[in-house]
Amino acid sequence: MSINKSGYSILSKNVFMTLVLIISSMLAGTAAHSAWFERLIPQGETYTVRETDRDLAFVIDGFIYDARTSCFLAVGDRVIFFEGRHGIDYRATVYDLDSRERCELLLRKRL
Repeated sequence: MSINKSGYSILSKNVFMTLVLIISSMLAGTAAHSAWFERLIPQGETYTVRETDRDLAFVIDGFIYDARTSCFLAVGDRVIFFEGRHGIDYRATVYDLDSRERCELLLRKRL
């Protein structure tokens, strides 16, 4: 095993680059990314968009939310609350598991 000027072995660098390539290829496909990411989400932490009103208002599992900017959520989309808590916090950011987009929302009221 040879050592380069920085003191790292060339073998370690090659192993690291191989791991980076493997992980990148795993995340490259939409299905692979989705399955990998969804395994990290605790059970019961996903919510469903039940109704929409022109990309400005959404019913998410019994609560009405207004978009702070235009959001492209569709009926049936599964979301997780990235920042804030469902039905509790006035401001929240959701992550759409289907389109892989974030959306900033304001809680209006319980339906």
